[in-house]
Amino acid sequence: MGFDSGLYGAGDVSRGSDQLNTMLIWTEEFATGSPTIDAQHRQLINHVNELDRLLNKTNPSREDIEFIIQFLEFLEDYMDSHFSYEEQCMENYRCPAHGKNKQAHESFKQMFRRYKTDSNREGFQMKLLTELNTTMRAWIQDHILRIDTQLKPCFKPPKS
Repeated sequence: MGFDSGLYGAGDVSRGSDQLNTMLIWTEEFATGSPTIDAQHRQLINHVNELDRLLNKTNPSREDIEFIIQFLEFLEDYMDSHFSYEEQCMENYRCPAHGKNKQAHESFKQMFRRYKTDSNREGFQMKLLTELNTTMRAWIQDHILRIDTQLKPCFKPPKS
């Protein structure tokens, strides 16, 4: 999937340093055909945009730090609930991207585990969090647009 370089596997992030200044915007291009999956993706994008906003602050408040902690907990829960729901949906609808989707989810989980290991070892570091954010933003766009949207045609009834 092109996520094999960088601290957490960001790979080719074409926007480079201005990535942190560009909000992720949900468009119909991201639609999967599943209102549940699309709502979960919107929620993730909203959280990532809020994290991005906080990372651009020079002096984060206590509430900002609390959000970051809650965000990391949200992300762990999201990986468990969303990934399993989406994988089950793809399997049920016989989506041809099902295998790639499972592999991509596993890669994302491994990336997050590396972040947690590094964060536990080094303590709270804005550098680590910024790298996680950059990796997540690239992964979200790539994953939803290349893999998750392949679910959309699976929801359409066969033409008679």
